[in-house]
Amino acid sequence: MPKSVQKENNKHQARTQETQARILDAAEAIFSEQGFEKTQLEEVAARAGYTRGAIYAHYASKEDLFLALMEHRVLTKFTAMRQVIAAEPDVSQRPRLFKHWIAAQITDASWGTLMLEFKLYAMRRPRSREKLQRTYDLMFKSSGDDFIELLFGGHMDKATRTAVERRLAIMGAILSAVILESHFRPKLLPKQHLQVLLSELYEALIHA
Repeated sequence: MPKSVQKENNKHQARTQETQARILDAAEAIFSEQGFEKTQLEEVAARAGYTRGAIYAHYASKEDLFLALMEHRVLTKFTAMRQVIAAEPDVSQRPRLFKHWIAAQITDASWGTLMLEFKLYAMRRPRSREKLQRTYDLMFKSSGDDFIELLFGGHMDKATRTAVERRLAIMGAILSAVILESHFRPKLLPKQHLQVLLSELYEALIHA
């Protein structure tokens, strides 16, 4: 490939990445402010400084935009957390690091509520539910070495691994429920108390 063509391709790729980054930043802000269903793509485009057509040039629908944002946001946070855990040489301390990470997610209540809204939306729409499930699969498959083995160390037999996966899934569901309930009962469930509570639930569930 001629250098001039390669240079132009590189410029085009850089512009595409910049456009997508601006769109995702705008989408995150408006989704967080208004929720998934109320958000309009025209608003996202205006916040990003583009037309609605520019959104459709990169994302087929509002669902696809949300899933792209979810993949980018969750994968970024998940990768950073994995790096911290992998850097801990004492395997016995790794579950403790993960526990602190889970408890810290309570500070991001707006995103937790938004994820709950989209899950309820997708639950009643089979195609949307399939898209969400594929996004989850993609995130965990692209996150590097096996996370459960990284977290707890060594190889697990199938039964043990399945049990751990179920408990981690339940822990995620508990986190979502706690975030939702804290919106309705903020005086009873302030953030500083929720972090302690989630740590206790993690200990009881993961290390039972």
